[in-house]
Amino acid sequence: MRKGLTLRTVIAVAMIFFAAGCATIFTSSTEHVTVNSDPSGANYQYGPFNGTTPAQIEVPKKALASFATFSKPGYQTTTVPVVTGIQGATWWDILFWPGFIIDFVTGNATKLETPVITATLTPTPGAAPAAPTAATPPPAPAPAS
Repeated sequence: MRKGLTLRTVIAVAMIFFAAGCATIFTSSTEHVTVNSDPSGANYQYGPFNGTTPAQIEVPKKALASFATFSKPGYQTTTVPVVTGIQGATWWDILFWPGFIIDFVTGNATKLETPVITATLTPTPGAAPAAPTAATPPPAPAPAS
C-alpha cells in the first residue's frame, strides 16, 4: 500500500509539471508598470488600462500591449512603442513541451523589457501656450503727473 501511495504522489507531481509551464510556475502572472509623461498630467491608454500620468498599474501578462498612447490638451497625441520579450523560464518548457503551450496560452511566457513607459509630448503648433501656474502680480500703477 505504501508503494501505491508513492507512485500516486510521483504521478501527481509529474502532472503538475506537465499541466503548467515553467514561466507559469516560477514567475508572476502580472507586471508592475510605471507610466510617465513630460509634461505630467497626460491621459494614457495602455491595452485595456487608462488614466492620468504619473501612474503605477499592475498589468496581467496576457494584457501586455505593444504600444501606449498619450494625449493632453494643447499637445499632439503621441504613441510610444512598448517592447515585450519572452521570459527566460519559458525556455525550460522545451523539455516539457505541453508547458510551452500553456505558458503562451496563459500569457505568462511574455514580459516587458522595461517596466517604465514614458512619453514626451510635443506642443500642438499654433496652440496658445499653457497659462502659468503661479499668478504674476499686476504691474504697479504709474504715479499721476
